[in-house]
Amino acid sequence: MRPHRPVISRRLRQAVVLAAAVALGLVCLPAAGAATLRGSVVSGTGAAATPLGGASITVYRATQLGARKVAATQADLAGDFAIKLPAGKAQNYVVARNGSHGVLVALLGATAPAHVTINELTTVAAAYATAQVANGTRISGTSLQLTSAMGMAANLVTVGTGRASKVITSPPNGNETNTWRSLGTLANLLVPCTRDDAACADLLAATKAGAKGTTWSAAQEIAHNPARNVKQLFALSNDAHVFTPYLTAKFGPNAKSKWMRLDAFTLAVKLNAAGRTTKGKEDCPFGGPGNLVFDLKGNAWITNNVVQGTPDSTDCIIVLRPDGRPAKGEQGGPTSPVTGGGIVGQGFGIGIAPNGQIWSGNFGWGSSSSMPTIDGTTPGGSVSVFDGAGNAISGPYGYPGSMYRVQGTVSDALGNIWMASYGNSKVQVFPGGDPTTAFPAYADANTEPFDIRLDANGDAWVSYTGTSTASKLRYTTAGVQKLATVSVGSAGNPKGVAVDQAGNVWVAAGSNNKVFAFDTNGTPLGSFDGGGMNGPWGVTVDSAGSLWAANFGGITQVDTKYGVTRLCGFTAGSCPDGMKPGDPLTPATGFTLPSGGAPVTLHSGQLLYGKKGPKTYKPLMRETAAEVDAAGNLWVTNNWKPSGAIDTAGGNPGGDGIVVFLGVAAPVQPKPYNGPATAPGQ
Repeated sequence: MRPHRPVISRRLRQAVVLAAAVALGLVCLPAAGAATLRGSVVSGTGAAATPLGGASITVYRATQLGARKVAATQADLAGDFAIKLPAGKAQNYVVARNGSHGVLVALLGATAPAHVTINELTTVAAAYATAQVANGTRISGTSLQLTSAMGMAANLVTVGTGRASKVITSPPNGNETNTWRSLGTLANLLVPCTRDDAACADLLAATKAGAKGTTWSAAQEIAHNPARNVKQLFALSNDAHVFTPYLTAKFGPNAKSKWMRLDAFTLAVKLNAAGRTTKGKEDCPFGGPGNLVFDLKGNAWITNNVVQGTPDSTDCIIVLRPDGRPAKGEQGGPTSPVTGGGIVGQGFGIGIAPNGQIWSGNFGWGSSSSMPTIDGTTPGGSVSVFDGAGNAISGPYGYPGSMYRVQGTVSDALGNIWMASYGNSKVQVFPGGDPTTAFPAYADANTEPFDIRLDANGDAWVSYTGTSTASKLRYTTAGVQKLATVSVGSAGNPKGVAVDQAGNVWVAAGSNNKVFAFDTNGTPLGSFDGGGMNGPWGVTVDSAGSLWAANFGGITQVDTKYGVTRLCGFTAGSCPDGMKPGDPLTPATGFTLPSGGAPVTLHSGQLLYGKKGPKTYKPLMRETAAEVDAAGNLWVTNNWKPSGAIDTAGGNPGGDGIVVFLGVAAPVQPKPYNGPATAPGQ
């Protein structure tokens, strides 16, 4: 422990430190218009904080070309500092170094706060949020990557105070998930090493940061390998209880309750604010989010199944910004929720076209009055279309074509719109996105088409739930032709499809509890499970080629703790040494979101099943989709409530919100058509 220093005038301290820094060339005073950043570098928070007097302070500007040092100074004896930042908006962050191993980081974002507190909590938030865009203390990426990373970090901590943010301390997070406590535990894990170089050996060994590692590199190692040495790290975290709350034994890796048990040191944020309200009530609350697509600004457009609390179709798309907050028309974008255009009970189908339009399929749920129709009375099917600002382009019943109960909906690179007409077993294409020139829909012996994904050549892989098959189809000016059909397990009920960078296709077979893989010609590559796979539904491949599966669960739901699964891919370099394609990269539980001890509530504050319903402690529910954003965050849809009784009793099926696992996947560049994932900047 460092001894307490004598107290001297703060103004005098800052003047002396700044003058010395200028004299040494550490700080170049910028031109007029620059802002002064004042801050404190401490270990801990509040009354338990220990100032890190004399720590070196460096401010960096993160850009796509790399991280650039823009200012430096040294903290005074009380850990305080003042530093001039260059004028203009930029994604800045600050690094504080104390001793050989103590390195703390705080992300300032595009608009720096008047005051910043740099401590272990800001360091953990920064390590997770930038897990996929940082190389050591050098953070860089595209504008969208940095915006997404900085925004997600702000969901974890408030850098002005160095405390957990309101987002993470309040429902639907707070004590409804374990994230707040996990933050405290991870921060406590760094405290001894931050304060004393001699106390670092166990931390650096357990995290595999190495003898020359730092608190920052240790936090990065945990973020990159959250399931490694969980019990050992949890035990080490008990050496300091400076940050509260933290994970006690009740919430640790040996917890008696599986709902509260720590399975991995992932950090996840739950989002369930849908946007616009009327008289204090949300116009369209989350009710079974089915699937999502990111537009070029990083906004997540999310289909919504039902009116929350009922089995009947809802009439909106929810749009969340890259930081997870409801979109409010920023930069000419949409305002959430988006309505009109014939939306009625959308399911798994949503995609973006080269002209920026959003296309989404109408499936319909519940009573006959909330099913899709052609003209308001005749049963049918349709897709709804919106421009990038959320204005409806399609009419009050959408574009019907010859479809019924549409699921998968995507655009190819030429703007041809592909739709899986589940209800009448057809695949429809609108050439160039024009519904008036549609060729006759394609149909064969395969039934109930569900999902559609395109390879790099524009050929489509379609899953068929009714016949447990998948087909590779090609569209030409003559229409749609079939290139191959493959069997997907035995009565596998396949749904989600993903295509990797080499053209290999993955198909989720929930009833078989496996994911099947085929090469571009349809030759089987194997069937895979493990890593927490449990009734896989939606699948996606990140830019490194890893396969992610959202798990809906099986027939029995009562004892199910939901998680997402990651498997080694076939792309070169996507597997760690000694592993092969299809091997699980998540623990036996998958990446889960344990409970913090409080029952799950809706955005309204009501219990998930209503005032008279049972309480549930499953903030991560039955999932249908998982998609990766530009910063490597994995967005997962809570589609269906977790109780198996809902399947037979009905009445209130729609799950609540989106769960975002920070920094777990290789970043994916949003693109205005469907195709294999590429990394941002490529």
